[in-house]
Amino acid sequence: MSRKLSLSLFIIALISMGLVILTGINNARWDKGASYGQYYFDDLKNDLNDVSLIRLSQSGETFEIKKDNGLWMLVNKDSYPADTNKVNANLLAIANAVKIEPKTSKASLHGRLNLEDPSGPDAKSYLMELFSDNGSLLASAILGKRKPNLMKRGDFGLYLRSPDEDQSWLVTGDLNASDGIKNWINTRLLDLVPDNIHSMVIQRGNRTPLKFGRDTDDANKFIMVDFIEGVETRTSIGLRSVLRRFLKVDFRDMREAETYVESPDKIIEIITTSKHFIDIEMYNDQYSPGAWVSIKDTDHPDQIKNIGYEFYLDANYKDEFIITLEDVLKIE
Repeated sequence: MSRKLSLSLFIIALISMGLVILTGINNARWDKGASYGQYYFDDLKNDLNDVSLIRLSQSGETFEIKKDNGLWMLVNKDSYPADTNKVNANLLAIANAVKIEPKTSKASLHGRLNLEDPSGPDAKSYLMELFSDNGSLLASAILGKRKPNLMKRGDFGLYLRSPDEDQSWLVTGDLNASDGIKNWINTRLLDLVPDNIHSMVIQRGNRTPLKFGRDTDDANKFIMVDFIEGVETRTSIGLRSVLRRFLKVDFRDMREAETYVESPDKIIEIITTSKHFIDIEMYNDQYSPGAWVSIKDTDHPDQIKNIGYEFYLDANYKDEFIITLEDVLKIE
């Protein structure tokens, strides 16, 4: 055998050996018998329809989302309806969590991943427990930090561990699970856009009401109705931007509506293009720079569920929600 042929066969053998090794590594990574590449919860995907209670615990406090007659509700928020899509997305994320790689098993290092004991004071971790109708525990995990751009831009991962184990894991999944209401409900106060508004009246105590309406000559244009004689207002495009800002506000908290002795700081009456009405009251919060807003009366199908509750706007969103005379005046 020539030297040249021997060298060629040697190179081919090396390449073949390399392919065998790579194939073995790849198969081991995703083999069901391996500790990584598996679902973190083997059977949870089959039990998702049985989940009827989600409990999150942190530093002695609990936050619960409960299913009643097929509807999810926030137990800690006066049984306010949860967003089914958000609840299902979180359940699917935890059920589809796949082990990427093992992390620290040292309890002293758990805090770096926000995986410390969730019952401790000032804990950043959460204990998430999923229960069935009969109270059986279907799954539980201590949830830690989220990891962005896990495999590609936009993908998320999560650090977690079992309550009974010190071994932590990085798993796949865009899980947004905490006791913050934004993870479980839609926090848009009004799910409307300017084109949905036919007219809107803002009453501001003893001051002249601000009335938004449609131009009689062109129903696509907004105008100020019964405005101060001789004073020019913003163009239709400008008024539309004011309405857009008003409609986009998010609330940060909510509660069962309180009974107030004093008159509201603002009253807002909306008529939609579909002829539904929405009557709103706003009270400045006496302990913070924010405000509480409630839907006092409505026949709008998306707002009826909000009657009996009030929603907190922080200082920034309160400023965007409040429309003043200066907002509607013509800008030179």
